[in-house]
Amino acid sequence: MAGSMARGPILLAAAVGLAGWFAAVPESATAGQRRLPRVEDRMLREASAQEARGDFVGAEATLRELLRRRPNASSAVLALERVFRSAGRPAAVLPVADTFLAADPSSGAVWTLKLRVLVEGDSLAALGWAASAWAQAVPGSAAPYREGARAYLEADQASEAVALIEDGLQVLGGPPELWVALGDVHISAGRAEEGARAWARALGRDRAQTGEVLRRLEELGDPLGDPLGDGTRGAPGAQEAQETPGAHRTQGVQRAKGTNLALGAQSRARAAAALVAALGGEAATASQLEIGAEIALREGLEEEARAMAEAALERLGDREARGYLRGFARRAEELDRPGSALWAYSRLREAARDEAERRANDERIASAALAAGDTTAALDALARVTTSHPPGSSDRRAAWTAELALRIEADEVQQVREAFAGYRAQFPDAEELDRLSAALASRLMRDGDVAGAMETLAGIDGPGAALERAFLLLEGGAIAEGAAALQESLPELEPGQATEVLALALTLTRLTPVGALLAARAAVAVRRGDPAEAVRAVQVGAEAVPEADRPAVLAMGARTADAAGLAAAATTFRRTIVAEHADAPEFAEAAVELARELAARPGGGAEAARILEELIVAHPGSPVVPGARRELERLRGGGT
Repeated sequence: MAGSMARGPILLAAAVGLAGWFAAVPESATAGQRRLPRVEDRMLREASAQEARGDFVGAEATLRELLRRRPNASSAVLALERVFRSAGRPAAVLPVADTFLAADPSSGAVWTLKLRVLVEGDSLAALGWAASAWAQAVPGSAAPYREGARAYLEADQASEAVALIEDGLQVLGGPPELWVALGDVHISAGRAEEGARAWARALGRDRAQTGEVLRRLEELGDPLGDPLGDGTRGAPGAQEAQETPGAHRTQGVQRAKGTNLALGAQSRARAAAALVAALGGEAATASQLEIGAEIALREGLEEEARAMAEAALERLGDREARGYLRGFARRAEELDRPGSALWAYSRLREAARDEAERRANDERIASAALAAGDTTAALDALARVTTSHPPGSSDRRAAWTAELALRIEADEVQQVREAFAGYRAQFPDAEELDRLSAALASRLMRDGDVAGAMETLAGIDGPGAALERAFLLLEGGAIAEGAAALQESLPELEPGQATEVLALALTLTRLTPVGALLAARAAVAVRRGDPAEAVRAVQVGAEAVPEADRPAVLAMGARTADAAGLAAAATTFRRTIVAEHADAPEFAEAAVELARELAARPGGGAEAARILEELIVAHPGSPVVPGARRELERLRGGGT
């Protein structure tokens, strides 16, 4: 039987959520023990202690005595099965189970135990009889068919499992849980599409079964899923089971892990597509269509999701349709499906009853459109929001500001300039003009329109416009005027930005005209969003500037390279400073940064220590020297 149980499609059984086969009995026992009378509880604990000592004979005697006193103590049967298994004779529990079931044929836990032991003993004929007897004992229950099918699957008998569940569907009138079980069996045999169609029959009728199907679908593509439903995940659980009583669970856990790896994303995709197709038929209910749309959204089938949502809307009243669309949009956003969220919010806008509701939906449309990469739709929505507010109002100004900020980045230049002119005419004193004019000027400069950029900034006071004017001057070669404009912008800048601008202004004022032109070129490239171009400019032009300018230009290049993630270029710049410009003000910072970079490399500690020693000797008064001393001590092993 062991060889049979490791073959073929049965390896797939656990992966689709045949939860509880090995876990159900221990869970039932635990639940029962919470309500045990005092004598029963004491005798169970006594038997457990005997079993732990290896006294299986004593444990058996204790449990049989418990059954004599309390014939309805299913916990004693479950405990006996564990004792017999530990003693190497699990089939010995069958007569005990039969005696118990003759008195209490409704005990699902004991029937499940019996089915499992029959499977392990290769007693397939007896397995069929037991499942039939259980079904007769509880004629209205789906459990005998479901658990019997699981037992057949454990015995590598998928066809028998299908036949048993189909019998149950006919006898019980097609309960959703049996359709789910039938889907499990088909998928366990590698028939993903057929299994999904069976699952679909359960959806829309029972909320609990809907959750089960969604969980199973997720686990099809999850190699670390929990298909047994007992908290066991993969190999560690299997190893633990081998080392503890009840090691029969090990095989199932190992199967589950291998199964999920085998199923993978391909089976999940096939099953999801089949589920969506089965739920989207003409006779589908609104509930089935909603579930199908949810599955399609989850699986990235956005076109199908929107089609099913559209079909569901036709079956809903106005109020229900609006609520469903809102939920669909939120779910699409949660799943990072902005295209579907955009569709839903657009439909909601069409159904809006007043201007405020249309405006709220336009704001959501703009957000979803940006996330979906549809700037045209976003701009259209933002424009509608702007015009929905009264002219001259603060609300209109705020909406127009957001619209214009996006237009500057994404719209045609001529349209942007016209929109900016209109904004400026209507709100000449708006504080946002400074930021917007700076952004537009920067856009025009990237397009080579220096005159247009200067015209945009004309008459606007503010740190953004002032700073952009300064860079326009630098780009035009007016270094002295540009440096002065940089300094004039400082009082209105944020502290962090002000520090950077001041450093640039000071660098430009202390360089020769040749060096300052190169530094200005690099600074403008960074301002225009291309730090890599700034690094290339320094690499190409550093040798051409006077030697006195070179350390400052190289240090500027190193800092820019750091910001651009170009570590090799930064290291090269700093090596040159350390090797050729030991007397320059930039030497200390370059030495410390280079030493840190070298110390982080395997085998670079000796060179890092040498550089730090030279720094300490050459520049003992530098403010970086205390830190350099600590780093040197660490490299020498005197600290951490």
